[in-house]
This record gives sequence, C-alpha cells and structure tokens, in this order.
Amino acid sequence: MWEYASEAAPDAVGTIGRWSVRVRRSGPRGDVFTLVLADKRMGAAPVPDAVLAAAEIAVAAVLGSMRGADVRQVRANSQLLETLERGIPAARQHRYWARLADFGFVPGTGFLVLVEEPLEDAPRGEHALVDALDEAAAAGLPLLVANRIIAAASDAELHALLPDTAAARHWLGARGTRLAGGVSSPHGSLADVPQAVREAEHAHRIAVRRSRAARSRGAAPAHLVAYDGLRFGAWLAGRASDAETRTRIRRLMSPFDEHDDLLETLIVYLAESLSVIGTAGRLFLHPNTVRYRLRKTEELLDGALDDPFLLADLVLVLGPDVAAARAAHDERH
Repeated sequence: MWEYASEAAPDAVGTIGRWSVRVRRSGPRGDVFTLVLADKRMGAAPVPDAVLAAAEIAVAAVLGSMRGADVRQVRANSQLLETLERGIPAARQHRYWARLADFGFVPGTGFLVLVEEPLEDAPRGEHALVDALDEAAAAGLPLLVANRIIAAASDAELHALLPDTAAARHWLGARGTRLAGGVSSPHGSLADVPQAVREAEHAHRIAVRRSRAARSRGAAPAHLVAYDGLRFGAWLAGRASDAETRTRIRRLMSPFDEHDDLLETLIVYLAESLSVIGTAGRLFLHPNTVRYRLRKTEELLDGALDDPFLLADLVLVLGPDVAAARAAHDERH
C-alpha cells in the first residue's frame, strides 16, 4: 500500500488487488503528509471527496495542534535561557533550577554554554533551534537553546546551555563537525551564566577566525573551540577586537601587501615549527629558496625571525592561518 502511495501522483485513484485506493498529499503551511484511504468492499467506488476532505481536515488539525505545542515549548525554552543570560541573583537560583528541571536538567549539575554559528549549508533561525533540540533529545540530553538574542553578535548565532556531562561533551564533539562554535568553561552557579556566555563568545570569535582561515586553504571549515583549552596567545588575541587592535595588526602585516609568496612561506614556516626543510617540502621548493624568502621577510619586518618578541607578534596575528595550514596538511596525509 505504501509503496503504491510513494510512487503515486499527489491526488491519485487506483486499485491494489481487491482494494480501492485514494492517495492525497497535503499538509498545513506547506508541511506535506501523505494520506491513504482504502476500501475493500466488493465493487466499491473510489473513496468520495467528502470523506477524503474530512480525513484531511482531521489530520491537519492534529498536526497543527502538535506544532503549536512545539512552538510554545521552544519559546519557553528560549525565554528561560535569555533570562539566565541577562543575569539572576545567586540567592534566587534555586527557583530557576526548578524551572530547568522541567526541561530535564538535574538541579545543581555543572553546565556549559555553547555559542555557535552554522556554516553556509546548515539550517538557520527557528529550524536551527528545532534541529538542536531534536538532536539533543535523541541523545537523551537536556538543552536550553535560543537565537536572535540581543547580546549576540549576529542573528546567525545560536546560544545553548547544557549540562557538563560526558554525554554532552560527546554531543558537542559530533556537532562541532558542522559549525563554528565556542564552548565555555564549566560553571556550577546559575548566577554565572552571563560569565559563561562571555567565555563562549570569546571562544566562538576564535572559532570563526579559524574557520575562515581553514576555508581559504581548502581545509574543513568546522571548528569547535573550548574556552578552557585555549592557549594564552589565542586567548589574548581573542580579547583584542577593537579598532586600535585592527590598526596595529594592519601596521604589522602591511609590508606583505605585494608579497603573497613571502607571507605564505612565513605561515608555512611557522606551521612547520620553524623548520626550513619541512617548509621546503610543503611548498615544493629548494631549501635555499625558502632561506632566501625568509631573509626577505626579515627585511620587510625589520627584525629577525629568531627574535622571540617578533615571533610572538606574528603568532598572535597569524595564529588562525598557521593552525589552518597545519590542519590542511594533516587532512591530506
């Protein structure tokens, strides 16, 4: 019966053995469902339009009611997260733990905050919220999730709060293959949610930079960055996002404007842990050519590449590109 329905036209009439069958594809607000009505009475006429219409209305009403319940649940979920992100007094957190328990959280359990941004081909908006909740439910994981938060840097951002458990970290690891996201360090007090959000946003900014650098090199663009796993240089670079910082970065890198080959050699040289031989192998160059380019780079920068302070500046600025160069090489080998 269902094999026939899957191949039939949207409004089909036919027979299957002794069954008289009517197929209708329809649904509220563009959500398609397939309705199959069959009659086995000898010589029965096709299922009348009135019966089909009544069945269609009944199914649409049930689906509409379920959708309304889902929408209300998503809104309540999002509103609770938004309230926690705005901040609550520590003395009142027991009230909010009770509300979190309604969504499956165990009161007093440590939690993480996730800030993520989908890649180009991933769902966005309400679809992203529903997908995240469905995936978490399938993993048996409680989750608060919201988007279009006033404090967010863009409408594409999705914020989530989840327990700090092994199952949650496994879920994050699987999810991290499809997005650019940042995860906070673990926290225990709901009064710390605003701080956890700041940490996750910090890690998210670094993930976005790494994602862009990886995409430019043909590497996998998905990155999930944990705040408590950041190296000091990456952590410091992530905090510097104002106009003055961009001006200083521009001042350091402007000598390379007309020297793409030197910049690429420098990035690979850093990715190869300052190995001339490794850089030559990656770029298919003679080692002497690499040495020549590095000397020209030192002239442009007016400094030596064995100067730890100059290297520190370069790693802070080029860190995402260096990480992407390493990742692209690892993916090919």
